This record gives sequence, structure tokens and C-alpha cells, in this order.
Amino acid sequence: MSRLELKGTPVSPGVGLGPAWIIVDPSARQSPRRTLTEEAPEAALERFEEARALAVEDLQRIQAATTRELGIQDAAIYGAQIAVVQDPDAHRAIRKLILEERLEPESAIQALIDRFEGLFESLEGGEIKNWVADLRDPWLCVVRELESVGEELLDHDGGPGPVAVAEELTPSLVTRHHRHPLSGIVCNRGGRFSHGAVLARSFGIPTVTGLDHVHSKAISGEQLVVLGEEGRVLLGVDSREKGIAERLAAEREQVQSVLLEAATRPGATADGTPVAVSVNIESPQDLAMFDPFTTAGVGLFRTEFAYMERPSFPSEADQTEIYASILEKFPGKPVVFRTLDIGGDKQLRYFKHPKEANPALGWRGLRLSLEWQDLFLMQVSALLKARQFGDARIMLPMVTTVEELRLARDLIAQVCAGKQSIPVGIMIEVPAAAMALRELAMDADFISVGTNDLTQYLFAVDRDNPWVADLYQPYHPAHLRILRHIARTCGAVGKPVSVCGEMAGQKTGALFLAGAGFRHLSVAPPFVAEVKAILREVPIEELRRLAHAAAASHTSTEALNILRNAADHYWQGIVQRAVSSSA
Repeated sequence: MSRLELKGTPVSPGVGLGPAWIIVDPSARQSPRRTLTEEAPEAALERFEEARALAVEDLQRIQAATTRELGIQDAAIYGAQIAVVQDPDAHRAIRKLILEERLEPESAIQALIDRFEGLFESLEGGEIKNWVADLRDPWLCVVRELESVGEELLDHDGGPGPVAVAEELTPSLVTRHHRHPLSGIVCNRGGRFSHGAVLARSFGIPTVTGLDHVHSKAISGEQLVVLGEEGRVLLGVDSREKGIAERLAAEREQVQSVLLEAATRPGATADGTPVAVSVNIESPQDLAMFDPFTTAGVGLFRTEFAYMERPSFPSEADQTEIYASILEKFPGKPVVFRTLDIGGDKQLRYFKHPKEANPALGWRGLRLSLEWQDLFLMQVSALLKARQFGDARIMLPMVTTVEELRLARDLIAQVCAGKQSIPVGIMIEVPAAAMALRELAMDADFISVGTNDLTQYLFAVDRDNPWVADLYQPYHPAHLRILRHIARTCGAVGKPVSVCGEMAGQKTGALFLAGAGFRHLSVAPPFVAEVKAILREVPIEELRRLAHAAAASHTSTEALNILRNAADHYWQGIVQRAVSSSA
């Protein structure tokens, strides 16, 4: 066993130490068709049924975890996969292959998948052919259970969990190993801003991607160290390096403990410039993840959760109850409710959405609400009724033109007739809205920037598409310059502005945004303490200098290096003080 150091892309911070668990996707194997020899068909069928039940349990856990961390819209695919595995026709076909043709369960499943592929191959249209992946993937979960790949590595006696070595960072990779918590993840492919990356950070699993041929370099069972912040992976470490990694991991736990104690203080820079830090949530269940007293309120409540978790449209009373339950947890603090944001990849099972050639550029967000005004008016009415329980505010998603905003405000005014008005803000996600912000701001009470979609539309790229994921660059100077333009424009017209995209929850992003002029950041609950801590390290003038230098860069790499070097420097000071105070 020789020691080897690999350098990749840092995805999720932390220090991971554990045995290598090399995961080979069953779809990548070319297994021959195998028939039963010594095993009786009835026993093989029982083994299949047990694996199928375990796969359903895993998919249900993945669905729940994805709902909690990314939202019900991102978790919907797993509900569909559960339905695929439980399909009676597919079940009967596999039973027949095992009992009558005496195929091993793994081969019977592959035969079913081959049948799917043959059927869809004859159909026209790339989208139709892609449906076979939706049918294949859940059955491969059953194959994994049958094969129990690498399970022997996981039966450690109280030692660290394994480090998953996989081809690609996917949401299912992060969440499916609930029975054996991962100490780290290392992959060949996977973007820093993909859904799998978001989950890895939310779960606190140190993760590094961009490691070419990592499968052939790692040895099953050898000790690996994952240094998430640095993007380094050490293979085949000795006892000395294991000790160093264990010490670094312990120091990180100490830092987190110290940060949580200080998180109740208001957000501010080193010289006292206020920077409020709120949270992004989508369900009352999220409140169990954090202490509301550590935040300045809710900068983004994704109301579509109330729609997507139900078999039909929620009533006005149902919505009022949900909104009131959130407001009661944040007395005296603003709670921003984003109105229904469906369309594109976010669909309701009970709402027939028209087929669109390019859904991401189609009928979604506010565009849909203005067409189906009864849904919009019911939601506004529920929010107005819930407002007696706290400081509720309405935010409109996917705003593109002044005309849209004015129509929406007219509809809201109809519901408010004779009642106290409610603040109405807009999300800036469309580049056209960013460039027409001065006009839009005149009709809005506040502004919030969704950096995820703004980046996606600015660069015309799907961040989960591996062919173009490298072009999804939140720290590209073009994006940074637009963000500075937004902050300056809002400042000039005197309108409050915040950022609720994932960039606000990253140490590098928080430094840039505060320096660019944003005085309100809204982040996922796990990142509140870190963002507050690093902002307290830097005076506002230094933040402005960093933001200017990053935006003036020529490339995304140059800009990110400027911000990352600064973040690493200030973070190291936080770590040293936290460790000293805990000694």
C-alpha cells in the first residue's frame, strides 16, 4: 500500500478519515446473463423481494432527505422511482423470469431493463427515449441491495465510516448510505453547485470531485483522508497522517461549537457595519434544524412545498395555518414568503402543465400565477390572514418586466381592499430584470437576488448537466459585476436588497456580497454561524477592496482565488482562537 496524494475540486468542507469503499454503478457493468444453479427459484425470489423492500426503504429515505435539504420539487423524482419499483406489471415480469426461466434476480432485473430500452429505442424523440433512465435507475437500486457491494467494509467496530469512492457525485450517492454514515466522498465527476454537492454540504460530508481515474488509484479498504476545504485526498495514509487528520477533525468540531455559541449575536463586519443573516426554509419541519434566535428572520420561505406535498391544491385555510406556524416562530422578525414557484422542473402531480420545448425558459413562477389568478389570489388571501401572527411579506418569483409586477400588485391590492397592505418584493433571477432593475425597483418594496437561477440564465447553462456544468460559474466576473450593479442600483433608489441564493451561504460568497454592498444575506440554516463568524473578521473597507478586485478579474479562476485566499486567511484565525478557547 503506497501513499498517494490527489488534488481535485473542493465541494464540501471538513476532514474525513476512513476506509475506501469503491462503488461501481451496476449500470457500468457488463454482466453475463446468469441462470440459477444451486439456488432454488423460490429462495432466489425471496432474496429479490427482500432486496426490493430494502430499495424502497432507501428511496423513501432519500426522498425525505432531499425534501428536507433541497425541497419537495427536487425530491419528486424519488417518489416516481418508488412507484417504478412497486409497479405490479414489472414485478410479475421479474417473478416469471426467476421462477420459469430460472434467472438469477440480478439477471432478471437486467432483462427487464433491456426490455425497457428496446421498447423506447423504437420511439421517436430524445425526451421519450430518456424515459428509460427513469425506469432503469430505481431497479439498479434493487441490484445494489442484491449485490451488497462493499458492505464488509462498513462493518467496522466503532471506527470511522467509509469514504465513498464513486464515478459521479449524485444526490442518491450522498443520501442512500443511511445505514453506514459516510466519512467522506471522492468522485471523478460532479459540479461544485450540483444538487449532489448541495446535499453533501448540508449533511456535512467532506467531499472532493474532479479526481481523474480515482477508481483505479484507490484500493478497497485502504485508509483515505479527505481534506474538503483544500480539495486534497490522501490515499494509503500511515498512522502519523491518520493522527493529524483526527486532530484536524476534532479541531473542526471545536470550531463549530464555538461558532454556535456566538451565532445569537447580530450579523456585522469587524468594524460594526450591520449585515443581517436570515434563513431559507420551506416547511415548518425545517424549524427543528436550527435556533430561530440565531437569525434575522426568514429571507425565503418556498411556499410551493405546501402544494407539492399534497394530492390536490391546499385550501386557503391549510395555507393560512402553515404560514401562521412559521410567523409565530419569528416574533418581531420579517418572514418573506415567495409565492407559488412551479413550472420547469417543479411540477404538481395534480396540475396539468402544457408541454413545452424548453420548460426552463417557459411558463413558470409569476408567469403561471398571472395566468391562473384564482390560485394566486387564494395564496395572497391566506398570507394576509396569517399576517396577524407576524411580519409577513410577499416575494414574487421569476419577475421579468415592469408590466408583470404592476399586474401582480394590482391583484394583491384587490385582496387587500379595506385591509392593511403587505410589503411586496421581487426576486431577481432573470438577467433582463437585473438590467431593468431601476424601473422595477420603483414598483417593488424590496429586492432579493436568486443567484442560482441568475447564474444559470446568465450563462445559458443547466448546472446539473455534466456536459456544460463547468460553465456554471457564480464567481465569473460577469456575474459578480451584475451583482454589484444590483446592490448599487438598490442603494441609489433606496430599496432594501438581499441575496437568497446558495452563494450567500459560502464563505467566499459572503465576503464578496458584503463588499459589493449587500447588507442582508439569507442562507441555508447550517451556514448561519459560519457566515456570521467570517464577516465579523473583516472591516467593510477591506471587503469592498476584495469585491472590487474579484469583479475586475478576467476569469472565474482569478476572481475565486482572490476571494478564497481571503476566506482561508480569515477562517484560519477563527479556527486558531476557537481551538485555544477550548483548550
